Amino acid sequence: MLRPDEKMIYEIPIYSMLPKEFERRWNKWKNGWYEQSIEMGHSAESAEETVGIIMRGRYPENIWKYNQIVGFVEISMSTRDITFNVQKTLDTGIHAVGKKKHYIQDMMTNGLHFRFRNMTNEEIVAEIDAYLDSIERELNIPFCLYRDTYNNIKGYIDFKGIIG
Repeated sequence: MLRPDEKMIYEIPIYSMLPKEFERRWNKWKNGWYEQSIEMGHSAESAEETVGIIMRGRYPENIWKYNQIVGFVEISMSTRDITFNVQKTLDTGIHAVGKKKHYIQDMMTNGLHFRFRNMTNEEIVAEIDAYLDSIERELNIPFCLYRDTYNNIKGYIDFKGIIG
């Protein structure tokens, strides 16, 4: 929850697994359907068609980017501090192929902040990266932070200009 003097500057999603692991699990599930169709006496072409229908029926569930988010890290700023708030699920047994909802809750990370008053933008970015590294180390494996979009823009953010 933001204080009145804070501004949200970024949210970084926490995924239940890396894209390659998600892909591996879905391919294993898909190949199982293919093998089962072949064992039932279907031709390879018919089995391919059946698997295609099943996979289209499971769309967009079989898309990693939108279905495996199990939390996020909020990065916010006040006039003195940059604060990190972690929201994530407490569930640990998360399957790539499944429809179970994983509810997200505040992890009460009130102590995660640093003062940036006398820091340059480069120093602020380095400190944010250090905090994100620490947060990621604390996540249950195979959970991971998806920092790609943040990494693409972090060097262009004028942190002191945001507060004004």
